[in-house]
Amino acid sequence: MTESPGADRRSVAVPLILIALLGGVYAVLSRVALNGFPFSGDEYACFLQAEIFARGLLHAPAPPHPELLRVDHVVMDAWVRAKYPPGTSALLALGIRAGAPWLVTPLEAVIALVAIWRTTLAHLGSRAGVMAIVVMGLSPLFVFQAATFFGHTPTTMWLALAFAATSLWLRTGSSAWPVLGGAAIGCAFLTRPGDAAYFGAALLVLRSPRVIGLTALGAAPFVVAHLAYQDAQFGSPLADGYHAYEPTFRAIYGEGSGHPLSLLYLVSPKEQANHLDVLRSFTMEWTVPGTVLVAIIGAYAIGRDHPARAMRDLAVAVAAIPAAMLLVSIADPDDGARPRYLSTALLSVAFLSSPGWDAASAALRGLVGPRMTRLTAVAALVGAPVEVGAFLGHRLPEVWEREGLFAEVRAEQIERGVVIVRADWPTRYARNGPFFDGPVVYLSAPADMTPEQVAAIYPGRPVYEATEGRHWRVIRRA
Repeated sequence: MTESPGADRRSVAVPLILIALLGGVYAVLSRVALNGFPFSGDEYACFLQAEIFARGLLHAPAPPHPELLRVDHVVMDAWVRAKYPPGTSALLALGIRAGAPWLVTPLEAVIALVAIWRTTLAHLGSRAGVMAIVVMGLSPLFVFQAATFFGHTPTTMWLALAFAATSLWLRTGSSAWPVLGGAAIGCAFLTRPGDAAYFGAALLVLRSPRVIGLTALGAAPFVVAHLAYQDAQFGSPLADGYHAYEPTFRAIYGEGSGHPLSLLYLVSPKEQANHLDVLRSFTMEWTVPGTVLVAIIGAYAIGRDHPARAMRDLAVAVAAIPAAMLLVSIADPDDGARPRYLSTALLSVAFLSSPGWDAASAALRGLVGPRMTRLTAVAALVGAPVEVGAFLGHRLPEVWEREGLFAEVRAEQIERGVVIVRADWPTRYARNGPFFDGPVVYLSAPADMTPEQVAAIYPGRPVYEATEGRHWRVIRRA
């Protein structure tokens, strides 16, 4: 039975303590387990751009011989800047200025949890609010990304706030809330434009031209800011960083990156296999076990006459639109979480899980009894941290190996020099920051370039070769 709003307001201590504990877990994972290290090329590019923003700049001057200094997802011509929109890096820059960039995404995750808790609480009661915290806060996808520098956590935060603003409009009718929700969607657009657009499209299910107009009004300044950013960084409001980076991608990998969206992916056996794998991993590995199916049941359990029906419709659309767009998207595996492009669907899973569990547990009790029903819930909650641990068991050695180059250089007490990275993909290691002002310069030079050739380009500096492996070897050559 749904509790009264007064009872909901009195039941705040447990949810807030739970959110604080989860935030602490994310912070420990970020700082201790993952060493505050931007493992992925996506993460490093956002971190590099944040370092530029932290100095009050949009881009940095390119160094001499940029062809020897290429790094993944960073555009280098006359200027150095990341290919990504500015939203993720702008928030990271605040952390860099404060000396704790590793704390930014855990704080973003906490804000997202508060937003989904308050929204679910208002429509479905205090028990459902707590369950929303648990379902989203323990989802391996949310946990992992809350400890990294990927852009999915800030995007989820902004759209959780937009979700909450929509709830407030439905409950109060005030025109201020769609405008504020539009501003949150605009901030998401500065972070991951596609996810913001999908959320905006989901608002159409409310069938309110007024809400759409007010939301567009709130989002408009941020869309304009995004276009101005593209003009300043890439030469035109309609020129994005992905296209600017494409020649570098071809030079590194010998082929094009592929268009992010294409109807041809509907008939590509490879991409359809990828899409099915993303959906499988989201359902079976990267969410609390069983909660996707429970949320689907929850969508059916909230009937047409239910007071939360409008929010139910929005929640369904928020999950369904990214899932549908996945079918026309490129979805090759990379070094991020497999279903990360479905991150915002966690909002829907969290919101719908409580009514879904009420219906599913009633059926289970009739089949296996109340004790086994409770045991099923406990097993699902235990299974989520186990999944996180399994992933970290695979990821941590990769982090140690990628970070190992820089650790070995420090261990060898190399305080000045040029290090030629000899690896399968040296552009994943040639991390010199945006200003190339460190005492050691890391090169992603061609495999056939000799140390003597490098020494001629960098006269007066010792030249080393670093060979990739579980334990890096760094040897002075010239």
